[in-house]
Amino acid sequence: MKKLLAVLLAVLMCLTLAACSGGSNGGSKPLADEGHAAWVVHGQYLLADGTENGWNGKDASVYEASTMTAISLDDVKALDEELYKTLAEKDVKYLYAIDVLFGTNDAGWTTDCLIDGKMHKANGSYAFKVAQCAVDQDGDNTVYLEEQWISDPKTAYAESLTPATLFMPIWQEEPDANGFSWASNPVVIGGAGLYTLVCAQYNAVSAAGTPGYGIALVKKEAKDGIAYEEILEWVAADHTYGVIGGFNDWAADEAMEDNGDGTWSAVVDLTAGTEFKVRADGAWDYSWGNGADNLVADADGSYLVTIDFNGAEPVVTATAQ
Repeated sequence: MKKLLAVLLAVLMCLTLAACSGGSNGGSKPLADEGHAAWVVHGQYLLADGTENGWNGKDASVYEASTMTAISLDDVKALDEELYKTLAEKDVKYLYAIDVLFGTNDAGWTTDCLIDGKMHKANGSYAFKVAQCAVDQDGDNTVYLEEQWISDPKTAYAESLTPATLFMPIWQEEPDANGFSWASNPVVIGGAGLYTLVCAQYNAVSAAGTPGYGIALVKKEAKDGIAYEEILEWVAADHTYGVIGGFNDWAADEAMEDNGDGTWSAVVDLTAGTEFKVRADGAWDYSWGNGADNLVADADGSYLVTIDFNGAEPVVTATAQ
C-alpha cells in the first residue's frame, strides 16, 4: 500500500510540474523562439504609441518599437477567451503579441481583400506581415535581418485565427478567381482601431493544407479611420489609362488612347531592363502588369503597350516596334 501511495504521489507531482511548465495546452510560461532574436511586425500603419511603422529596412529604433513580445497561453486567455480556446487546440510552439493601430493613417496605396465574401479595397495601413529576425551589431549600429516572413510563399503558411477581423490570402502560387495568392498581404478587415496582434508558430511544418502559423487580431478600441471601398464591376470605358514606370520616374503617366474595341494603347521609349505597368486614372488604386509583377523591357527601343479588357481579366502586352 505504501508503495502504491508513493507511486501515485510521484505521478501527481509530475502532472503538477507539467501543468506549471506551460506548453500548447495551457500555462503561464511565455512561448519564446530561441532560434530568432526578434519577431517584428511590418507595414505602413501606426504602432500603439503613434510611431509610424514601415517595412524592412526601417530605422533600428522603429524595428525595436515594432518587436513583438513572447506571451503565454494564459496571457491569451486574459485577452480573449475564444482565441484562447482556439489556440489551446493547436500544437503551439511559439507565441508573440503586440498592440498596433490599423487604418488610422493614409499609407498612400491600397490592397484588395474579402469582407463578407465581397471584394474590397483597403488602405495600405490595414496591411501587414510578421518577420522572424536575426539581430546583429555592426559597430554602433543594430541591424535587423528578416529571416522568415509570415506569411511567405512556400515556407510560411499562416491561417487566420480571427476571420471576422483578419483576411488571410489563399496559400497557393496561382492566383484564385479574385486574384489572391500566397504573395498577397494579410489585411485587417475589422475596421480602424487599436488591436492586439497575436502570432503563433505551430510545431507542424507549413505544407499544402497544413498551416504552420496562425495570426489573430483582437480589437481593443475602435478608432476613426479610412473606410473600405467595395469593388464593383469594372466598366473599362469609365476610366482613363496610362503607362508608368522607370522611364518616367514612376511619376507621370504616358496617356493611352482608346482604340474603341475594348483596348487602350500607347507607344513608349524604353531601355533594356526598364520596369513599367499600366494604371487607371493616374492613381495606384488599379494597376496591371505581368500578373502581380511589373513588365520589363527586353531591349532598348519603342514599345506599343496595350491593355485589353475583352477577356475575363485585363491583359497588358508590350510589342517592340
